[in-house]
Amino acid sequence: MAAHAPDRDLTEEVTRRGREAGADLVGFADLRGIAELPRAVVLAIRHSPAVLRDAEDMPNPAYSQEYLDLNARLTEAVEGLADLLRQSRRRAVANPATVTWSGIDPDRLAAPFAHKTAATRAGLGWIGKCALLVTPELGPALRLASVLTDAPLAVGEPVTESRCGECSACVEACPAGAVTGQNWHAGRPREELLDARACHRMCAERSLARGIERGRCGVCMAVCPRRPKG
Repeated sequence: MAAHAPDRDLTEEVTRRGREAGADLVGFADLRGIAELPRAVVLAIRHSPAVLRDAEDMPNPAYSQEYLDLNARLTEAVEGLADLLRQSRRRAVANPATVTWSGIDPDRLAAPFAHKTAATRAGLGWIGKCALLVTPELGPALRLASVLTDAPLAVGEPVTESRCGECSACVEACPAGAVTGQNWHAGRPREELLDARACHRMCAERSLARGIERGRCGVCMAVCPRRPKG
């Protein structure tokens, strides 16, 4: 596919609209070779530090509700950005925040398109030992959504190596023992980092024990030293 000069004005407009929609981080990724459309817009919205304050209390109703609320905000935001790009006569497909119990491969427990892959290619962060995106600003305490497009947006510099180093907070805290402790690099399979089935099973058990329908665990977010504490 022939390269096109980045449209700086459109990139700035998409960034502005993403921020206005509530995104804490907005990134742009080159997806040539891994997706049907060559660019992605990635939005991230942070979790409130208050709902992640106590790892022993995870999952809790406040976190589970915020998880759903952030998904809804992100879905509205990426649909709005897709409309904006289509008005510019570009192809654009909104990809809402991933919901673990809907729209995933039941064998791999994975979504067809990983927002965090686009996020690393946009330079927003790296994949942590717990297989979540980790950013310098928010740690892993965020939700993601994206838009795939053919618009010639100015892309970020990809991150290809973990920056977790020797930190093992999520490894030690995982109630399922699902985190292997390996550092990520681009192309490393998720299965080498995380036992997704063990994670999913423990999450379901904890949620049931606490009377939370389809709750999420969140322990790895809560214990990460990079997440905002304020």
